[in-house]
Amino acid sequence: MDNLTTDLISIFQEWGASPQQADIFRIILVISLIVIGSFIANLITKKIIIKIVEFVIKKSKNEYDDVFIKKNVFNHLSHIVPALIIYFAIPAAFPQETENADMYLKFIQGIKALTNIYMIIAVLIVMNSFLNALNDVYEIIAEKKRITISIKQYIQVVKIIFIIVTVILVAAVLFGKKPGAIFAGLGAMTAVLMLIFKDSLLGFVASIQLSAYKMLKEGDWITMSSRGVDGTVMDISLSTVKVQNFNKTVSTVPTYALVSESFTNWNGMERAGGRRIKRSIHIDMNSIKFLSPEMIDKLKNVYYLSDYIEESTTSLKKWNQENSVSEDMLINGRALTNIGVLRVYIDNYIRDHFRVFKKYPKEKFIIEERETEKFVINDKENFIKENGSSVEKFLIEIGGKTIIENIDKFMLEFGESYRLEANYIYKIRMIKKIALKKGTQVEIEDYEKVEVKAGLFSDDMTVLVRQLAPTEQGVPIQIYVFAATIAWVEYEQIQGDLFDHIFAVINEFGLKIFQAPSGDDIKAISK
Repeated sequence: MDNLTTDLISIFQEWGASPQQADIFRIILVISLIVIGSFIANLITKKIIIKIVEFVIKKSKNEYDDVFIKKNVFNHLSHIVPALIIYFAIPAAFPQETENADMYLKFIQGIKALTNIYMIIAVLIVMNSFLNALNDVYEIIAEKKRITISIKQYIQVVKIIFIIVTVILVAAVLFGKKPGAIFAGLGAMTAVLMLIFKDSLLGFVASIQLSAYKMLKEGDWITMSSRGVDGTVMDISLSTVKVQNFNKTVSTVPTYALVSESFTNWNGMERAGGRRIKRSIHIDMNSIKFLSPEMIDKLKNVYYLSDYIEESTTSLKKWNQENSVSEDMLINGRALTNIGVLRVYIDNYIRDHFRVFKKYPKEKFIIEERETEKFVINDKENFIKENGSSVEKFLIEIGGKTIIENIDKFMLEFGESYRLEANYIYKIRMIKKIALKKGTQVEIEDYEKVEVKAGLFSDDMTVLVRQLAPTEQGVPIQIYVFAATIAWVEYEQIQGDLFDHIFAVINEFGLKIFQAPSGDDIKAISK
């Protein structure tokens, strides 16, 4: 290098430059060459080396390495190459044994310091991209494995640590101090740092609670009335949770607020596959009465009431005769009422429109003088035919019913064909789905319950048609049932059709719906 320096100075002096001018021209030339070399190295790294790496990655069958390309990990890594060239080559631009050697040395140290800072920041950017890619890879794997725990909050904590370390290293370079000394000095600033990172610390603790107790994950529908939130969770970060409301606005909620305040997560409803309908109709009390013989004859022809009317009239007639109750004085005995028959009609109407899955219910038995619950197999022959003779070892007879003796061992052996949920064992079939996660198509193996009969309402959830306490608005008849869908539009259609039908048939029972008088009603009275 010294020979090159001497040769360049000699050449410039031969061209008529003074020794000082020759020295300056040599410095400018070498610096230019270093800059051009750095630019070419950066270009070669980006346009050739990284392109080759990306080509190899894209051709590989591994779907995870593509994420590192999308997050520009390799592109960010290429910024370090020109910095290394400048760092190691810059001393060659300045002569070491001249009268300006001290000034040149300080200049070299300044450029090296700036280059160090650049490389430190470049490494931080690379690590940030790498951690983002790592999070995306985890989420793709989690989607496949049906894992609901998120690591995004922990990765953000690691990012904060990297940022703090970067700031310390940059400060050490600028002030010419050792990083350890600067880090030790931060102890006095602990209170200030805790104040600055208060939300992050609270968010970190809250995110651990949210993940550990499976309270929330991306894609969940949540409502939080105190903050006007009603929509789908888009992102869960260290300090905030982003929610897209159904009116297409986006709300951000502090992560710790989801622990310190109450919110509703509708994920359970989505997993159950049914959405609740809970609505009342108000019956005018003046229209409630016993059914007349003519009304009974009329309702006997109604599909949803024929069996009930036949059985009830026979039973009530027998009771009245045994208790010497005259048919003309039903007030002294027992009789059908129009509001009671309406409740039966609505209940039967809903049950006739059940969606039915292939499932086995849980019932109570007395075994060895102790009450226990067992799952009942109501089609033993078909059950054995579907699962093979090996399933017989789990079946026993109690009280004329076939039950599963050891449900835990049964599920271990036949878990791919059945799912245990609440009070039922459901027959399932495995299916494959293609989901888009972080821009990557992921093949997911999932299951669906085997459907025996399509319908509008869920037969495996609460069904209740009940009379509530009378109010100044009449007698409320509440319908409590679950629609066999979680889709909003379908749910509203099912609910609307159900109550359209109820409103239309109420007059057939001699009942009237209570409603406040309208302007036309008041005008009619005044006339």
